[in-house]
Parts: sequence; structure tokens; C-alpha cells
Amino acid sequence: MAHLKDFRGIENTNFFTLNSGLQTLLADLLKPDDRAEVFASLQECGELAGGRWNELARLGSQTEQLPKILKLDRVGNPIERIEFSPYTSQLRREVAEFGLLTQTKNELHKFAFIYLLAHNGEASLTCPISCTDGLVRVLEAKGTETLQATYLPHLRSTETPFAGAQFVTERTGGSDVGSIEMQARHNGDGSWLLTGEKWFCSNPDEFFAVAARPVGAQPGTTGLALFFVPRRLPDGRLNRISFRRLKNKLGTQSLPTAELAFEGATGYLIGEADEGFKTLMNYVLNASRIHNAVNACGILHRAFLEARNYTRQREAFGQPIGAFPLVQESLVTLLARSWRTRTLTFRLIALVDHYGLVPEAPEQALWQRFLVNLAKYRTAVILAESVKDAILHFGGNGIVEDFSILPRLLRDAMIIETWEGPHNTLCLQILRDGARSGLFDRWRSEVGHVLALWPSDFLSVTRQRYATAFEQVCTMLTRKDFAKPAWAERNARRFTDYLGGLLELGWMVEIAVKRHNTDATAAVLAAVACTELFPDENAFAHPLFDMVGEHAQALIDKTPFQLDVTNF
Repeated sequence: MAHLKDFRGIENTNFFTLNSGLQTLLADLLKPDDRAEVFASLQECGELAGGRWNELARLGSQTEQLPKILKLDRVGNPIERIEFSPYTSQLRREVAEFGLLTQTKNELHKFAFIYLLAHNGEASLTCPISCTDGLVRVLEAKGTETLQATYLPHLRSTETPFAGAQFVTERTGGSDVGSIEMQARHNGDGSWLLTGEKWFCSNPDEFFAVAARPVGAQPGTTGLALFFVPRRLPDGRLNRISFRRLKNKLGTQSLPTAELAFEGATGYLIGEADEGFKTLMNYVLNASRIHNAVNACGILHRAFLEARNYTRQREAFGQPIGAFPLVQESLVTLLARSWRTRTLTFRLIALVDHYGLVPEAPEQALWQRFLVNLAKYRTAVILAESVKDAILHFGGNGIVEDFSILPRLLRDAMIIETWEGPHNTLCLQILRDGARSGLFDRWRSEVGHVLALWPSDFLSVTRQRYATAFEQVCTMLTRKDFAKPAWAERNARRFTDYLGGLLELGWMVEIAVKRHNTDATAAVLAAVACTELFPDENAFAHPLFDMVGEHAQALIDKTPFQLDVTNF
């Protein structure tokens, strides 16, 4: 492509067909009897996500199509609702009709579906899916028979597609959930009256899970209860909720995020009043963090695809820029990040399929909570940087809003980082959990299992670096400094990065060992990931860089190849 007029985007391609890494991972994680059905569904989804749904997402993100608050109807009657663009409404309806919440076979199938949708950014779709999924889960687990019978059909309906939400944050605090001030007063008829404000209410559509403090309850998280609050009451009257304004956000702009006032709104208790925080975390926020991680993985892969496509076509100094070594190394690094974060996230999802979102066994529940927090942090923390790296391949064209999706993905990436727990909060929770349980023993066992399966003559340099990093962490766990809260808090993120990096790399190697006789892709990308996660003191000594240069095109094109990886 000597001239930009000849450039062709990746629109109308199949995002599932383009993702051999996802196919490899799912083939290992799915039950053999489920693979054909799930792959056929994802093939159809990938075509829609890359075609029609991509275009609806693009149109719905235009400034003139962004959502707005409607306070009154045309004759002055209060209606208090959000008006979505026709493109956003159509996109939500079509995805709901495809059966995301009603026809997917298992959690791996559902989240692979969401992963493909996330290739188009949030698009006022993936957050509503997350919120609705969490509300469905909590009603199924803790809702009364009346709530389940009345509202679960609506939450799964294509007439009100993905209309659920969760409202927790107030002006007094976000991550500090115990500072919530919204009050709930028992109404005497089984319902409650909620009074107060919520500061950050995404997808304020029809059905809400709201955290509030019953009058007289204890301070902090122990005094919180969780309530189901519909926008309209069963008799059709508007609930007493007032829309203040929509947030003017950096990203996810087609998704409405409002400030709401509850003025004696009617709500219905979900579960026990003194277990509201536990219920919220187990069924809503933990599910939402998995959604967040899957979204990050999808956005990262789309960024790679966009950068690859542009560098294949754009010429400079007489050749495609994708032929330059620094461009190739950057693309391979993006691909390695995509593999390792996706592997961590979908290994977690496979556990949810096997044990449920809230396992009965305490040890398994703690392990999954650790992986939820880890996956949310590890996928989000590299996302904005990775999308920016993809943009830089485009030069000036990368910052032009109507040239590619990447500027919108970069803004959405920043929201992915801030939602569902900031980095520091998640890392500190991981350390607190580990300090009072056997969590780190389980982690040691998992990494030790990887080393036991890892032949000494397979990726030998990478294995040595991996074993050294593992030994460093194990030594740190025995130091007295680790028991000091101040020291642990200062080093929480560095420590969590080691915990996550060793799991991600180890689980990539498991794939590589299984497949290296037919394809060296996973092995080489694991070695590339290791150089980023655990860099050598001599950055120029590793033979990997010369090897990547020789096979970069096969890696970037996702073409299987064979290679002796003994000494990498």
C-alpha cells in the first residue's frame, strides 16, 4: 500500500477465525462433547462481531448518538429514563436474541462470546451484559421466589435486553464500600424504602441491585444490605428515583453512567440483611471482575489485529513497515501479552464451570477469589499501554478517530482499569487473603506442578529464569518483612506481579509442552513473555531475539511452525 487510499480495514472479518490462540485454549478447556457445538456458535458470533455488530457499535459511539436523560414525556409527565440511540438498542437486542444469557452451553462458551464482543470495545453492551449477568446470578442464589418469578424473565428477555445494573459507589467513597450512607427503612409490607444518592451508576436502565444501610445497622460493611430496585413498580408506577445527570466520561461514552437520587424508592431485600456485603461480593462484584478481565482480553486482541493489519499494508522506505525488526518485536510482544492474560482468565472461567462462582469448599472459594482479583488486575494493568503501543504503529493516523477503532479502545481501556476495583485495592486484598490462609501454599503447589511437567530440555533458559523467580517469591514468603503490614503494603503490586506472572507463564508452558511437536507458537510466545515478565540482567544475551526475528512473520500471521526450542 503505497497510498492510504488503498488501505483496507479488518471490518467484515471473522474475529473467531482470526483467533487461533483462543481456539487452542478452548479446545483444551472444553469437554470434548461440547467443542463442536461451542465452536460452531462462536464461529457465527465471530462473523457478526466482525461485521454487523462492529458497525452498530461504531455508529452508536458517534457523538450525536450518545445516550441522554429523559425527565418528562411530551405532555410533561415524569418518565425518568435513559434514551439510547437506535444503533445501541438494535445491537443489544440482536446480541440478546443470539442467546448470550439464555442459550450458551457453559461459562466458557458465554465468556468466549463476550470476549469476541469486546473486540468492538464496550459499545454500551459489555458492561450491561456484566451487570445483568451479576443481577441474574444474585437473584438465582439469594432472591425470594417472588423476585425470581417476577424479574428473572425480564432480565433474560429480548424486550428489555441487558437492563440490569448494580449501584454501590457514593460521594463518600468507591472502594471503601463500608462508608455507604444510603439508608433503607423497613416498610412493614415486606418492602423497604431507600433514601440517598448514588454517585456512579452505569447502565441505569430498568432493574438495579443497590447497596444500602438499614436504619440502626452497624457501621462499615457488616451493616450493609443488598436490595433489588426496579425503575417501575409492579403496578406500573415509576419508582421514586431521580436522574440527576450523566457523567461526561473519558471512555465507554455510549454507555450511560448517571448520578441518581433515591427519594424513598421501593426496594426488596436480597438475601439476609446482615450479609449484604458478602452477597454483593460473591455474586455481583466477583462476576463483574471476571467480565472486566474478559473485556480487557478482547480489547487487547483487537488492538493487535488492527496493528497487524496496518503494518502489513503501510509502506515506508520501499517496504511494508511490518518487515522492520522493531515493528515485528512490538507485534510479537502484544501477541504474547494477549496469550498470557487470556490463558489466566479462561483457566479461571474453567474453574467456575467446574466449581461454580461461589464454591462450597472454603479453600476452593479462596483460590477462585484470588484468581478473580488477579485476573482483573493483570489484564487491566497492561491494557492501556498495549492499545497505545498498537496506535503508535499507525503514526499520525493512529490518533484519528474515524481512521480506526483504536482511539475509542484506548479510552475504553482506561475505564477497564478503573472499574471493579483499582489496582492497589486488588493487590492489597490478595496479600490480606494470603496472610491469613493457606492461599500461598496453593499457589506454590500450582507453580510447582508446572515445573514438574516442564522438561529440563524444553525452553531451558526460560525454565531456569522461571525457577529462579519462583524461588525468589518462596524465599520472600518466609521473610519476617512479609509479616509487617507497612512493608507488605509498599510491595503489594510488585509481589502480585510475580504471583500473576508465574501463573500466566506456567499455564502457557503447559499448552506449549502439549503442542510443541506440531506447533512451536505457544513455546516461543512463552519465552517472549518471560523476557518481559522476568527480564535478564543482560538484555542482549538471550538467543531468543534472533530467533524471533527469523520466525516473527509466522508468529504475527499465526501460522503454525516447528522449531527446536531447547535452548530458549
